[in-house]
Amino acid sequence: MSDERDVSAWVDGWLAGEQAALDPEYPRLMTLLNRRRAGQSWHKHGTFRDHLTTVYRMLKTWGQDRDTCLCGLFHSVYSNEYVDLALFDPREGRDVLAGEVGGGTEQLIHRFCTIPRTAMVLDMLARDRIPAEGIELRRGDEVFRLTQREVAVFTVVTVADLVEQWYSWQEDTMSSYPHTGRLDAAPLWSVTLWPGPFRPGSSGLALASRLARHLPALGIPVPPVFERCTRTLDARDESAAAALYWQVASLNVPLVDPAHTRNLLEAAIAHNPWVGEPYLQLAQVFLMQGNYEAAAERARQGLRLLSDWGVQWDKRVTWEGWIVWGRMLVQRAQDRTWPGVLRDFNNLGLVRPDAPVLQSVAA
Repeated sequence: MSDERDVSAWVDGWLAGEQAALDPEYPRLMTLLNRRRAGQSWHKHGTFRDHLTTVYRMLKTWGQDRDTCLCGLFHSVYSNEYVDLALFDPREGRDVLAGEVGGGTEQLIHRFCTIPRTAMVLDMLARDRIPAEGIELRRGDEVFRLTQREVAVFTVVTVADLVEQWYSWQEDTMSSYPHTGRLDAAPLWSVTLWPGPFRPGSSGLALASRLARHLPALGIPVPPVFERCTRTLDARDESAAAALYWQVASLNVPLVDPAHTRNLLEAAIAHNPWVGEPYLQLAQVFLMQGNYEAAAERARQGLRLLSDWGVQWDKRVTWEGWIVWGRMLVQRAQDRTWPGVLRDFNNLGLVRPDAPVLQSVAA
């Protein structure tokens, strides 16, 4: 998206269910996915359709072209090395998908489904730059030569794919990704109990930032995350931020004096300033204290990050839920009012059409 107004309009359109106005192809492609049972297949923290449409939304939010967005929307429909989700038979179903999205786009989707993706991630992590001639990957005796354009598309789709699905259950079952081994499940049975605590992940964003650092040099629109992909998140900082945030989210803090909660959230933001939910939690603390200016600033920062990502980090609540809650916080801060009686929190709901202005997060 070119500016803050574009981002806000895109978010409004999605919240209003006006995807057809944002992309005229969307209803037809949703019908295709529904016929292929995408909404009746499971994926990590919801349905496979949820996952595909959120990856698509992220890519659209990031201003990617049609081929890239549709690669995201159909990115695992022939299955891949990670999942068994063949909505289309890779031998007999390719013509069906090609007839819907176009031959060139289908070839890109099929290519992404069939390359050794872990090998690609490891290769990207090891490199400082992507050569103009592209990269070469191997799986056994099989060689895959990716053009620089393919590397660009597959990298931005991988970043969206990773961030959309990463939370505690995924992190434990894919422990140490991309260096995941084959651990016996029996002694670790407890981590397989889905959905687990739904804690935000402690390692996915650091990995995503190291992949995204290549994007500014690859000739595609640069996502507005990690300061336009010019910064990386240290793995230790991500772990610390997630732990601090989860202490607050699970109410594992002193509950009388809000200073403890404020300190933990501010520390979480200092370690990881790239996700919106800690800002929104902090805005609530400031609202309760009557510090409306600080509340508005933090709520706007959180909203901007959630809008830029197009996905939530704390997956206990939907992205849409976090967005409208953030707008509620800004609205209340602007009105200089916040419930003083517990029962009145249940009355919160209406967000007026004068949507709050987004604000970029300071470096």
